[in-house]
Parts: sequence; C-alpha cells; structure tokens
Amino acid sequence: MEGKLTTIRSEIEKNLSRSGHNLASFSKICGLNRGSLSAILHGNPPKPMSLGQIDAIIKAFGFPDGWLYPLYVDECFNEEKVSRRRVEPFLIRCAELGKQNCIDDTLNRLLEYPKSLDIVYSIAEKLLNKGKLDESMFFYKIVAENESDSYSERLAISHYRIFRAILSIVDSDEKLHAVITFEPFRNRLPENMQLDGLLTLTQLSFDLRRWIKMESFADELRTLANAVYRDQLRKSQDSRKEVLHTERPLVVYYGHGYLLKAISLTKQGKYEEAKKYTAGYADLSWFEMINEEGRQAVEQFRLFAIGNGFTIEMLMGNVDVLPSYTDFLADHPGEILAGLITIMDAANRYGFSADNILTRFSREMLRFEEFQEPNNVDRVFRLYYQVAIYQINRKRYITGVDYLVKSLELSIKQNNGKDFINCITLFEMSRDYANTAQQEKYRELVKGVRKNEKITIDDGKRFSIV
Repeated sequence: MEGKLTTIRSEIEKNLSRSGHNLASFSKICGLNRGSLSAILHGNPPKPMSLGQIDAIIKAFGFPDGWLYPLYVDECFNEEKVSRRRVEPFLIRCAELGKQNCIDDTLNRLLEYPKSLDIVYSIAEKLLNKGKLDESMFFYKIVAENESDSYSERLAISHYRIFRAILSIVDSDEKLHAVITFEPFRNRLPENMQLDGLLTLTQLSFDLRRWIKMESFADELRTLANAVYRDQLRKSQDSRKEVLHTERPLVVYYGHGYLLKAISLTKQGKYEEAKKYTAGYADLSWFEMINEEGRQAVEQFRLFAIGNGFTIEMLMGNVDVLPSYTDFLADHPGEILAGLITIMDAANRYGFSADNILTRFSREMLRFEEFQEPNNVDRVFRLYYQVAIYQINRKRYITGVDYLVKSLELSIKQNNGKDFINCITLFEMSRDYANTAQQEKYRELVKGVRKNEKITIDDGKRFSIV
C-alpha cells in the first residue's frame, strides 16, 4: 500500500471518504480538534502535522503503527528549513518501529542542511537513554562517518558509544578493529568517559594478548584515576561541587589501573615488578568518598590480590604454594577458571603433577563449556589448550587430543589465527595417537574453516592476531 501513496493529505482524504466520516465525526474518533484537523487538511498553506497528530490519525483509521510514515518525511522539511521538533521524534519513532526506509529517506535530505549532525547526535543520545542501544548505534555511526571536525567531542563520544556496544563480540579480529578504531579518540572524551574507555581498552588488550599495549593503557588509566581522585578530594569541601558521573565507583578505575598493570607485567614475565603493582590494589580501604558498591569493590580487589599473588608465585616455579592456592580457589569458585589456567601453565613449565587438581575441580570444568561471555570463552580456550599439552606430555593421548580438538573449535569461534595455528601444529604432532572419531572431528573443523574462510589473515603476511 505504501508504494501507492501520493501525499499524506490526499491519503487521509481518501480514507476519510471511504470511511464515511466527515471532519466533525472523525475529529471525535482521533481526538484532534476539528479546527486543527481542518487546518491540517485544508489550510492554505496546510498546517504541518506533529508526529502525535499523525499517529492519532493512523490509529483512528485502524492501520498499523507507522502506516503513513513514508509520506510524513515531507512534514519534517519546510521550504529551505528543517523542523527539528518534528524530525527528531519522527526518526526516534522510526528507529523503534524498524522503519529503515523512512530513516534513510529522511537522513538523505537532512544531511544536506547545516548543523544536521546536531540533530542526528541528539537522536542517538535519546535512543540510548531510552535503552535502545542497537537502534542508537546507526545514528552514532552516521555522526562518526560525517563529522568533519576530527577533534569534536561529539565525534569522540560517538566512537566511544560504538566501541562500548561491541563488547559482547567473541571474534578476535573484530575486537582488534574496535580497539584500533577507538584508540585515537580516548583522550578527547570527558573525564568520566575517559575512565571507562581506558578501562575497556585495557581489558580488550588483555583479551587480544597485546601485553605491551595493555600495560600502556593501564598506565594511562592509573594516571587519570589518580588525577580525578585528587581533584574530587579537593572539591569535596565545596557544596556546589559538580558530581562526577561514572558507570562505576572511582575506586574501581583506580584499582584496575594497578590490577591490569600487574597482569600485563606478569604476562611479560616481569614477576618482581608485577608484585609491586599487586600491592597497589591489595588494600584500598583508605580510599575516601566511597559508597557500598565501592566497598564491595575494595574487597574484590583484596581477593584478586591474593589470587594473583599465588599466580605470580606459581609462574615463578614456587610449587610450595599449590596447596594454599587450591584451597583459595575452592573457597572462591569465581576464581577457579583463571586459577586452573595458571596451575596447568605452571605444571607444563615445571613438570609437576596436576592430576589431583584436575580431579578436585572436574565438576567445575564440566560447566566451563556453557560459558558464552567473550572473556570466559578465551579463558576456557587457554585452559583446554594447557590441559591438552599436559595430558599429551604424560602420554595420555586420547584425553589430550580430546581437549586439543575442543581448543581448536574455540580458536575458530574466536577467529584467533595464532591459537588456530598452535592447535593445528600440536594436533599434527599428535595425529598418530588420535582415534578415528577425533581425526574425523578435526577434519570437519578444518574443512569448515577452509569453506567459510573463518580464520582471518591480515594483508596476506600474517594472521590478524599476533
């Protein structure tokens, strides 16, 4: 029906005629004043319609929401001007209804006007505030693609919103692209968004195992959190002080600056230096301006420090802490996955038996395959790969290859080229010990990669994740 429409007023008149209503009777049904309805349909020039009025008319006719929207686009523009009070609610409603054609038609005209990005950005922010994250991303991307001022705060915030929206992705190539795209804008954001942006950049760098970059972002986060904390302390006596609005308490960013720095150093094998930064978040009870959520974070950091202290000792070869470490993991189930990765890594490095550990946490390990959150998917891969190495080294080939095939499947899911190659290499070294079912599963996985080109190769020279 939409393709047959001519003008919004002719369509209303046609349906008025078909329904047998006159202005008086129809005005009662749609709830609009008869004079207003007459001015809309017969005025010279006709009075522009608000979105509320056209929605009332659509409802009175009994048609679906948005029925006349393709013709409402003209109402948003008058001669050489754009009506912001009509176009904003119209585009927001189109986004909510999934009327992409109407959005495209409106934006094609809107972007020809000066200051049109003010309107597009406002629409994106309002959709986000209404909880319409997916719908808002389209408009943020319009701003990101069309903003001419590379130092515009609006541009930086748009990139920030887009960056934060992709945190649920598992694909490593997409994560890397997101980091590279957002990184230049991180210091152009308001301070509250800088804190969240830097925290996210640091965490994604961990997922991508870019330890040097992770360390750099952690340094920036720690410096900024320290500066903001000092500034907030200075302002705390001022009754007119501006409240810093952040997603999480300030102590979370402060603590993570030290935590993520320590982790990056641990991953680089700089264990003694990592210990110093672990001490930096082990006891944050001195932190002022803290609420209950902040106090819970302080306790969480204390536990992280204990667990990461064990991690450093294990990776340094101090196996004597293993009983205490396993007891700690048993008391804190949320740390079991990360802890097992460390223990199996250390077992492979230093040759001690971890059989009792695998038996003790066998029930928990069965549940790991249910994890869908990207960070945990990567952790499960790293655990399975270490277990595969451990079992193969101990000549328990069937069990080891089982874990290796699971690791291969997870590397494909994450589109992680380096992990994929490591799994392929280890499997080929162990192929003679794999049973028929394992070899068939391996062939299916590799064939699927070749067919779908799942693993990304960057510029033909190297895999995308290095």
